[in-house]
Amino acid sequence: MFTHARLRLTLTPIAFCALLSACGEHTAPDPRIDRPPLVSTATVKANPQLRERRFTGVIAARVESSMGFRVSGKISQRMVDVGQQVKRGDPLMKLDITDFGLDVKDQEAAVAAAQAAVVKADADFGRLQGLVSIGAVSAKAFDEAQQSKNAAHAGLEAAKAKLDLSHNAYGYAILRADVDGVVVDRFADTGQVVSAGQPVVVVAQDGPREARIALPETVRPALGSQVTARLYGNESQKFAARLRELSGSADPVTRTFAARYVLDGNSRAIPLGSTVVISLEKPGISDERELPLGAIYDRGQGPGVWVVGDDKKVHYKAVNVIRVNEETAVVGSGLTDGQTLVALGAHQLHEGEEVRVAEGQGHEKL
Repeated sequence: MFTHARLRLTLTPIAFCALLSACGEHTAPDPRIDRPPLVSTATVKANPQLRERRFTGVIAARVESSMGFRVSGKISQRMVDVGQQVKRGDPLMKLDITDFGLDVKDQEAAVAAAQAAVVKADADFGRLQGLVSIGAVSAKAFDEAQQSKNAAHAGLEAAKAKLDLSHNAYGYAILRADVDGVVVDRFADTGQVVSAGQPVVVVAQDGPREARIALPETVRPALGSQVTARLYGNESQKFAARLRELSGSADPVTRTFAARYVLDGNSRAIPLGSTVVISLEKPGISDERELPLGAIYDRGQGPGVWVVGDDKKVHYKAVNVIRVNEETAVVGSGLTDGQTLVALGAHQLHEGEEVRVAEGQGHEKL
């Protein structure tokens, strides 16, 4: 028992000295803990797309003519298809001309009969004209002969006019293009009976192209205002466009307003129906900036961002969030181009704290 007691008394001072020695040593700093926090940054830069709104439409001809026959009849032949280029005077469709031919013959016979009546009336009037001077016929008979002559001549003129109308109707049986252009639609085909004036084909006239756009009720540009038009899938091909027409009433289904922009430059070669994008500048948004969502941090007093200074210290700056997208947020005034913001790691920072920037962003590497 004593042996063990003395051993414990002997070891106790040794352990105590070792403990004092350990307390006197300085622990080496841990670089994983004592280094400034690592963050990812983003540079504030104006996004041109924020200053404009884009609307998609289609390319159309400025004038589209709906053409139809000037007479009624049954279509016997169709000479064109949709998408076909036509020239002025080219035949498009043809009606059955059987009835028109018969009408021409009927009117020709009527003219011949009227001519015969004129010959007879002139002869009767000539005979009576010599007799009335010697009193062989009464004045009444002479007046009747003169009236018959005048009526015969008038009947001949009427018959000739009807013959001209029948010839016109015969010619109207062939529908011809009255402009150069492209057939963009067709409403009738062979065998169909159509009435006079009924549209059967639409021809888009050659010339400057237009962009047909549907604008929301919140966008009402002034007539004559200039915009930029781009063909979809070919951003390099741009055209200056001018607003020619803006509908005064909204579409009852889409609640949008139809706008027509005239494309300047060499727009004649643009295929009809191509997709076009119109860019309209937004007023009063020159101070808006688009930031990564990770840059927005709320300390309980409203949203803000950490601005990284030249000394690599961060300073909190409140911002006004206008809208939030899937990966970005649009903020109002307060930020200027060229400022460096913390994009990732904003939740671990404090005012005035020094930070390290992730590798590849122009600052200290990991």
